[in-house]
Amino acid sequence: MLSWTGGARRAPRAPAPREGEGVPMGHQAGFLVVVLCGWSASAAPRSASAEAPLAMRYEEAWYQENGLHDLRRAAQLYGAIAASEAAGPALAAKALLRLGACHRELGDAAAASKAELEARRRFPDEMRKFPTHRLEVLHKQLDEAFNVADAGTATAAIVRFLSDLDVAVVHSICEWCYAQAAEKRATEPLASIPALRKAIAISTYLRQIERSAFAQKEIGDIFASAGRYDEAIAAYRKVQEDFPDVKGACAWAQLGVAEAQRLRGRLPEAVEAYRAVERDYPDQVAQAIWANLWMGDAFRVAGKIADARAAWRRVAEEFNEPAYSDQLALAARLLEPAAGGDKVRLPDDEFANDVAYFLAAEQELAGKPDRARRWYQRCIALSRGSDWPRALAERALKSEHAPLPKEKE
Repeated sequence: MLSWTGGARRAPRAPAPREGEGVPMGHQAGFLVVVLCGWSASAAPRSASAEAPLAMRYEEAWYQENGLHDLRRAAQLYGAIAASEAAGPALAAKALLRLGACHRELGDAAAASKAELEARRRFPDEMRKFPTHRLEVLHKQLDEAFNVADAGTATAAIVRFLSDLDVAVVHSICEWCYAQAAEKRATEPLASIPALRKAIAISTYLRQIERSAFAQKEIGDIFASAGRYDEAIAAYRKVQEDFPDVKGACAWAQLGVAEAQRLRGRLPEAVEAYRAVERDYPDQVAQAIWANLWMGDAFRVAGKIADARAAWRRVAEEFNEPAYSDQLALAARLLEPAAGGDKVRLPDDEFANDVAYFLAAEQELAGKPDRARRWYQRCIALSRGSDWPRALAERALKSEHAPLPKEKE
């Protein structure tokens, strides 16, 4: 029985920043008007007389941070304020957020997140007082920075805009853009692209490079799903141009190029792109395996069975490692097709439709078109969006004129 431990053909769309990421490039502390100072230092004091020294200490900490640029001293002062029992909720919450900002500037993302999470845990009411109207203004200004015809000028405008903001605010805007993109993609995929592009620019500024690379690949996936293959290929190429060090994302993007070429009926270009996955990214084994599996299927559909078998045989012979046992099992089934397969356990993840598609291909090779059609139907039902297995399964079903058999319960 075929089991499935997964891989990552369609990798996570927008990976969250890892520890060590999140320090903005070119961020100038300066004498900024701190956006998060929506809280007054004297707001909601427990005792005005008891909190007054702490308010003065907060002003000293702010000067250390933004005037003298002594982030370590500022962090010590902010931490002491937040820990003091005499600090009211407003002052303590503000001190924790400034503490987090100092840690981010110092490159300690873990400590920054800890301080920010503590602020949200201890002072949820104060956190809700964040000036949302200010955020709306910032988003409008961000739109203006993006609406520049020349890409180089736009990049400079974005960096200049972001560098004038408190880093905690930049992080908030970044998360908002990614959330907006995810929300729009669920109903209007193409409408999510502007928000994704903003998110990519901001997360790149924050040095969340891997996250940006996979988000750029997602733009390619969206265009490909809409049948806009030239734009899809351009988006995939941009992953490789802008984020060459993120080899995993670049290899998946190369596989996306191959599938876009295949879907628009250009087999020679598709084959070259498939082969480039392994040639250009030799350390990305999972992507190379999937490239050979899908290249074999492209040959199969084109009637080049010998070439198809050669691609699948390469998977079986060149990548014979336990970590890829599930993909190897697919290659073995395609090399020795047999009728049946109804009891195969599909993975409970985004790879389920891939497996269903290849089981359909196996049944076609075994001369069982009715079983093949059922598996193509299953592939479509399992697809989470309009990715290439779904598109290829729909094409396969349209090429058949016989009525589709009903699936047994």
